[in-house]
Amino acid sequence: MKTPLPLTLALLLAAGAATGQTPGKVKIKTKPGRNAPTAAPAPAAAPTDWSVTYAQTITPAGLKSDLDVLASDAYEGRETGKKGQKMAADYIAKAFAADGLAGPVAGSDNPYIQHFGMKRTSLDLAGSTVKVGGQTFQGKRDFYGVMTDDFATAAPLQPVFVGYGIKEEKYSDFAAPADYKGKDIILLAGEPLNAQGKSLLGAEGKPSAYAPASLEGLAARRKSIFPLGARTIFVVMPTAAAYAAVPKTFEQIMGHEDLTFDGEEKKKQGFNILVVSPELGAKLLGTTPAGLDKYRQSVAKAGKAVAAPFKPVATATAQAKLNTEPFTTENVLGYLEGGDKKDELLVVSAHYDHLGVKDGVVFNGADDDGSGTVSVLAMARAFSQAKKEGHGPRRSILFLANTGEEEGLLGSQYYTDHPVFPLEKTVTDLNIDMVGRVDSLHQGKGDYVYLVGADRLSTELNALSEATNQQYNPLALDYKYNDPADPEQIYYRSDHYNFAKHNVPIIFYTSGLHPQYHKATDDVEFIDFPAMARRDQLIFHTAWALAERDARVALKPEFVKTNFAPTSADLDRYAGTYASPQIPLKITFTREGSALKAQATGQPAFTLEAVSPGVFKFDPAQLRVEFSPEQPTFKLKQGGGEFEFKKE
Repeated sequence: MKTPLPLTLALLLAAGAATGQTPGKVKIKTKPGRNAPTAAPAPAAAPTDWSVTYAQTITPAGLKSDLDVLASDAYEGRETGKKGQKMAADYIAKAFAADGLAGPVAGSDNPYIQHFGMKRTSLDLAGSTVKVGGQTFQGKRDFYGVMTDDFATAAPLQPVFVGYGIKEEKYSDFAAPADYKGKDIILLAGEPLNAQGKSLLGAEGKPSAYAPASLEGLAARRKSIFPLGARTIFVVMPTAAAYAAVPKTFEQIMGHEDLTFDGEEKKKQGFNILVVSPELGAKLLGTTPAGLDKYRQSVAKAGKAVAAPFKPVATATAQAKLNTEPFTTENVLGYLEGGDKKDELLVVSAHYDHLGVKDGVVFNGADDDGSGTVSVLAMARAFSQAKKEGHGPRRSILFLANTGEEEGLLGSQYYTDHPVFPLEKTVTDLNIDMVGRVDSLHQGKGDYVYLVGADRLSTELNALSEATNQQYNPLALDYKYNDPADPEQIYYRSDHYNFAKHNVPIIFYTSGLHPQYHKATDDVEFIDFPAMARRDQLIFHTAWALAERDARVALKPEFVKTNFAPTSADLDRYAGTYASPQIPLKITFTREGSALKAQATGQPAFTLEAVSPGVFKFDPAQLRVEFSPEQPTFKLKQGGGEFEFKKE
């Protein structure tokens, strides 16, 4: 599962198995002297539920056999474009071929492989610098983080101090309005304390979510910081010890690489994030580490945010040393042709890439997403066996192993931009990512699985999913991560999303996060194979039901494309800047020909598609904008969440 880097946050931030029955014997009475009558026919046997027969071929032992290989050190963490990923692609392709699936990729040197070219841009941190006056600060010594091509050549900094970068009712560093767009904001890691050293924000003085001098502490500020439109976030560590721990506390953004498709213009990233020593932070603010401590003490004494005495320097520059190299990577596809509805396609997907090798340590990704990959292999074998024995699916099935998910859902983006089978004929994507563990919320509580997205695009799909679960020894279906307000925003973080943004109904299956997520310790020894097999059997039953039903699951009416065209007067009436009291976000609408263009604070502009009078949508983010006909307001809806905006 892809890590939600701050650079890529979404726009709003914001009872037994059924079996066939054997008929019993029927007694027939006869009278002497008469011919025995013909026996009455026995009641018809209930039809065999072949879904049960083939689901039972998915076993813990079979799953472990594949995972022991793919999540071994020999596969070097399967990093996109690297040796281990290509070894894994070869293993999966051979497995598909051995199971009798077809390779559907025309023109490829291997019909199971969908190759595509990319460019990898990495930051040479040690070769990157920040200069303040006549003093040069060097990456890995004085700062860590992520830098984009904003600083490909030396660029002047515009430092602005924002205190702790917190905006809450109880405490706010943003009492006075200011324009931060394009600026380089500087904030103090940690949280404001009172004179007794207790948190000003936490319950009963206990540390709040802002307290950790870590990526988690920064993420807690996302609603106050990320919508500002700043170019750079400088995070100043409070002590030398806290700074020394940065490679660990900000581990998830260390060594981040930017991957782009061949021929694609490099995407503009939203933020640079530099985590800096107390000395560098103080220098940028025209003070000393002791001056920063004095500011913290003044906040503690006042019990609230106070005006800072700092005068940020006007003579600072930053320069990133960026290295770019081309490479190829590949999705792996196995195709099983269906019967009377073979022109319609069901996709069963997972990503097989992981994080590779870091500082000589292999990140094996047994759960993320070795578990999903071997689940797809097991289902491919089960469906293939069913077809060989005369019980194949009515619809065709594509078993899709995606590359590049950890780098930004790249493989699924490439497939959906270059589909081997038409997306309009693709009825559903069932995506599997991290199904091999039991998380802390479910320890000792029986079999479960988290479902995400089943109800977002299709009410019928959600109903089918729940009915199927009830039919087959039910699992507990947990919808925690399906809540649009859930901070993990998992709906946007795995490969199903690239199908969803093309209006293909999806279900995402996961067993949730755990302490080994994106750590070198995500190994086979922690996998609960019986739990994974139970989840996979449910997914298999769901896939079987989707492949066999008479009609494909229907989209909700609001996601069915229309040919509606708004009038020029309507577009002019909707134009303007709107703000919401619910979230720190403004959206400006402008007319662009016969379309409406929207730009949210600090985000690229995007074009809205008209659906009906006063209603517009933006499919890639599943956004829906509904203007009020009576007053200059609109409601913005996203996956069940709703926010009201009023024209300024």
